[in-house]
Amino acid sequence: MSAEIGTGRPVGPDLRAEDPVRMDPHVTAAEALAVFRRKLPDALAEVQAVHHPFWWAALDVRTRGLFRRSASGPGQRMDVLVNAVSGRGMIADFTPRGATAGSSEWPRLIGGRSGPLPTRVEAERTARSLARAKAVKTVKLGMGIEITPATSLRGVLKPNWIVSGGNARHEATILVDGLDGSHYIVRVDKVGRS
Repeated sequence: MSAEIGTGRPVGPDLRAEDPVRMDPHVTAAEALAVFRRKLPDALAEVQAVHHPFWWAALDVRTRGLFRRSASGPGQRMDVLVNAVSGRGMIADFTPRGATAGSSEWPRLIGGRSGPLPTRVEAERTARSLARAKAVKTVKLGMGIEITPATSLRGVLKPNWIVSGGNARHEATILVDGLDGSHYIVRVDKVGRS
């Protein structure tokens, strides 16, 4: 069974996230505006809160020695986020926390995208691959790695700020990460005479 979204694109079960977590930003709107004004002094700008969909895999990673068949010890917990649009993953240094988003928010955010989106299976594969790559750096020769899901795959809505505006010379749009304040310049245009 698939649900239709605003664009008419079907969202099958392999793309659907039940009860995604909507994270609150750590960076305020005023801080996002300050980032913009450092790049474009004397600018007038507006700030808009947006969220981006990610898959969240909580994994338990344990190692076992050459002569043991099963993993021992508590292991290490890894939280891996996989971009629900691009499929790129990253190991998070935090556990996503926040309120449960509405059931229509996830399909609305992924539905307007063109091209193939990573499925749940692909997101899980990416998460396991990243966890394995990180664990391999810390194991000794002959040790095995066991990766098991701590919880089922969940959706996460990561906060960002879109800041748009300009000064007498330039207009720009910058995306400011709502968690760490890092930024990405989306567009810059010259204003006035050439």
